[in-house]
Amino acid sequence: LQSIFFWVRVLLSLAVLGFSFAVTLAALFQGKTAMWEGVPAGASIAIFFILMCFVGLMEGMQIALFAVVNLPEDELNKTKIAATNCKLTFAGNNFAAFLIGRQILVTVCMFVVAKITTLNIVPGEGDNIFGVSDGLQNFFNTGLLGAIITTIVASLAWRIVASSFALMFMSNPLIYLIIRL
Repeated sequence: LQSIFFWVRVLLSLAVLGFSFAVTLAALFQGKTAMWEGVPAGASIAIFFILMCFVGLMEGMQIALFAVVNLPEDELNKTKIAATNCKLTFAGNNFAAFLIGRQILVTVCMFVVAKITTLNIVPGEGDNIFGVSDGLQNFFNTGLLGAIITTIVASLAWRIVASSFALMFMSNPLIYLIIRL
């Protein structure tokens, strides 16, 4: 019974995420979001996915750093890039600075992603996404669908990967660039 309940929740979550992506991407392709005027739809979509990956890396780095902090030095040194990234992060006051800077960057990126993913359609003008009712369009306009996407795709998924494969996550060369940022 627990297994069935688990898989029902998984399928429901995937359906909600898929629907959220469908509505948000349809609005982005049609230029019906709160994205700044003059930004082409293709650029909005590219910025959206780039920022989600950047936020995901930042979220995952925090988890991975806490996971590798207590690893034996010889195990950490088996992966040169991860060892370099950890040495840079834990040198002096870098870790505290990283945590503060990470939080500021994630917050700013989330505000931009919210701007990109919030639908901006006036109900009652016949322009609703997928021809939904005005009430449902008002719900879409709240930005909740974008919040679902960013919570799952730009945060939780990266955290799960980083906690499961912390050393491999820290071996990503992009991590070094982000730490230097």
